[in-house]
Amino acid sequence: MKTLHRTLIILCCFAAALLIAWKLVHVTNYNYTFWYSQLGIDQHIAKFSPQNRQGKTGFEKTTRDERIELFRSIGHAVNNSGDGLRTLEYQPHPDAAPVIFLTDAEATHLEDVANLIDLLLPIGYAATALLIVLVILALLMKLPLPGLKTSLLTLLITALILALIIVAVGPHEVFKTFHEFVFPAENQWFFYYQDSLMTTLMKAPDIFFAIGAVWAALAVVVYLFITLSFRFLDRSTG
Repeated sequence: MKTLHRTLIILCCFAAALLIAWKLVHVTNYNYTFWYSQLGIDQHIAKFSPQNRQGKTGFEKTTRDERIELFRSIGHAVNNSGDGLRTLEYQPHPDAAPVIFLTDAEATHLEDVANLIDLLLPIGYAATALLIVLVILALLMKLPLPGLKTSLLTLLITALILALIIVAVGPHEVFKTFHEFVFPAENQWFFYYQDSLMTTLMKAPDIFFAIGAVWAALAVVVYLFITLSFRFLDRSTG
C-alpha cells in the first residue's frame, strides 16, 4: 500500500511538473525572442524565404517584431485547439495585400499538434488533482511522503534512460520517430524550408530541441520544488 501510494505520487509529480513547465514556456512565448538571435533565425529567413516554392513571397521583408508576433500567434493557436491558424497573415510591405501564412498542409499539421495538446493537457490537470488528493490522504493517514533521496533517484534514473535513448538513436531520429508515432500517417509533418514559411520561421527542428531542453530543465526544477515541499508538509503535520 505504502509503495503503491509513493509510486503514484512520484508519477503524478512528474506529470504535474511537465504541465506547469509547459505553461511557463508558453507564457514566455517559448523564449522565441532569445532563440531568434541565438539560432540566427533572421539570417535563416533571409536565405530561405526568397526560395519559397509555394507562392508565399516577401516574407523576408517582414520585421523581427512581426515574426515574433506571428510565432506567438501560432503558439497561442495550438494551445487553443488550433483556433485561428488558417487565418494567420503576414504583410510583405506596408502597401501590399496580406498573405495567408500557412499552407493547407502546414495548418493541418499544426491542428494535429493542437489535438495532441488537447489530449495531454487534461491528463496533466488530472494528475495534478490526483497528486493533491494523494498528498492529503497521506497526511490524514500518516503515510510517509516520498523523501528527497527517492525523488532524486527516480529523477536520475529517468534522465539517464532518456539520455541513453537519445544518444543511442540520435536526436533527429528520435524527433522523426516521435512524429511518425503520434501524428496521423496521412498528414504531412516534414517540410523543406523551401516549401514552408512555418519551418523557416521556426528554423525547425533546431528550435524544438532548444524549447524541449528548456521545458525539461524547468520541469526538473518544478519537480524538485514539489518533492522538497513534502519535507515541509511532513514536518508541519508530524
